[in-house]
Amino acid sequence: MKKKHGLTIMRAQPFHLGHARIIEQMLNECEKVTVLVGSIQESGTERNPLKYKFRKMMIRNVYPDYDNLKIFGIYDIKDDAEWADYVLDFLYDCLDRNEISHYYAGSFSDAQYFLDKVEDVVIVDRNDPNFLITASLIRKSIRNKNDEWKKHVHSVNHQIITENINAFFPA
Repeated sequence: MKKKHGLTIMRAQPFHLGHARIIEQMLNECEKVTVLVGSIQESGTERNPLKYKFRKMMIRNVYPDYDNLKIFGIYDIKDDAEWADYVLDFLYDCLDRNEISHYYAGSFSDAQYFLDKVEDVVIVDRNDPNFLITASLIRKSIRNKNDEWKKHVHSVNHQIITENINAFFPA
């Protein structure tokens, strides 16, 4: 029996194969999947170079035909103690009710805020056994004009990243 509704939060700066592992597991295990793209208030910085719409497009490029997948942007409130309640209140407004049953994350530190807020927390190993996938390393590879990043980003997104390469070089 599938889980009711899975939630994950990611900055996706850029969206990479580690993020995709989380979403793919959710799509396999959950009736409904919600991805919140975080820190939408910030773009054009070294840590958050890409705008929300671009990051959402990268996810949709990989998952174009999933009606059960919803993607929303959320502002970061920089208050760890209030984070989970803020997220769930936001989703209540977006979805007309809070029906999140499971929280999916790539690490315990990302999931800890939701331990007592949902039925279960699922930690997904988002890393390749041969290479630790981090958006920071991917951004560094892009900035260094090293094509190594292409191994860790879905090929459907290679062209749009290349066409928007200047976003990775904040002023």
